[in-house]
Amino acid sequence: MEQLRREYVERFPGWTQQLITLFAGKAAPGQKAPAWITPPLVNWFLTLIQLVAAVLGSIYAVRFLGWYAAAVLPVTWLATVNAIRKLQVTWSHHAVHKEVSGNKHIDKAVQVVSSAISLTSNYEDIFEDHIRNHHNRKVFTTVKDPDSRFLMYLGFRPGTPMAQLRRTLYRTPFSPRLHLPFITFRIRTNFITATWTRRIASTVWVATLVLLGVLMNGVEFTLAFLVPWLVLFHWAALFQTISEHPWMAFDGAPTSRGDYVSRCWARFCLEPLPARGLPAARSVLLWARWLARMLFIQTPARFGVLVSDLPAHDLHHVVPADHAWHYAFWHRQAHIDDAHESRMDQRELSLTGAVEYVLAGISLSPLAASSPGGDA
Repeated sequence: MEQLRREYVERFPGWTQQLITLFAGKAAPGQKAPAWITPPLVNWFLTLIQLVAAVLGSIYAVRFLGWYAAAVLPVTWLATVNAIRKLQVTWSHHAVHKEVSGNKHIDKAVQVVSSAISLTSNYEDIFEDHIRNHHNRKVFTTVKDPDSRFLMYLGFRPGTPMAQLRRTLYRTPFSPRLHLPFITFRIRTNFITATWTRRIASTVWVATLVLLGVLMNGVEFTLAFLVPWLVLFHWAALFQTISEHPWMAFDGAPTSRGDYVSRCWARFCLEPLPARGLPAARSVLLWARWLARMLFIQTPARFGVLVSDLPAHDLHHVVPADHAWHYAFWHRQAHIDDAHESRMDQRELSLTGAVEYVLAGISLSPLAASSPGGDA
């Protein structure tokens, strides 16, 4: 990825480089952050506005555009999923780490509102799963990690052959085995394990959604709310999880700093560029292929799965003292330029490459002998 990003510097104009960084998640070597970046709290409000606008866009498309809605809905769905995902994995996540405003009371309010609107983990549940478990080095990436347990439930069991793991990945998005547990958990975390204030917030929000469902026809409500809020959101969460860390690839927790760091990587949204000096017809064909892959693979990956700072998620683990997550792309590259001991430049993948790496780790896991179903 380091060399590929250098090629983008060489072959695209200078004014595009910050845009490439924001899209891909990978800063250019030596690149500095922009002079001004939207403050997190302002960005949170913009996320809420984006969600409203995206949903209204879907409603408008279904109501007024007829068959042309088929061309508009993928865009409004992606914008909706992007906003919901940011409410969960950006704002709820960083609010729990107290990294949104720096004020614990404001951050708590941000988490409550964000998680209530997105119908995701309440403060107590995310603190338990994410802080006490996932960030616990005795649990990180092991079978005790909540994400590992969920993947095992979905059928990603240690020792399973790669071909079978790929088949499991392809069919899981369409399986009730993915969606029903998500829905059950979202109900439980909003209305059962939540505090009374959070239950009230969730009740008000769900009541609003129900009212909208009554006022709208079934097709509008399904396409504007249910599809992106449930199905597509669950798909995005699946591909984020299955590509994030080497789940169950080792026989225990990290035993050293180096071991821990090796279980963290970045996932960037860049496509290799066509070679220089090709015949004109061949060059046009390859550039068209590059553009198609950027539009139809990397764009959904970036805005649906790897939202906000997630491409540089390894920085969050490897340099936890760096709380300026909204500068993560440039700070991460600065550490690489300074030859940081973690050598993050050696662990940079595409989303599909990360998925394959995780599946290979599960398939070859030393846990297979002791894992139920490991001989499947």
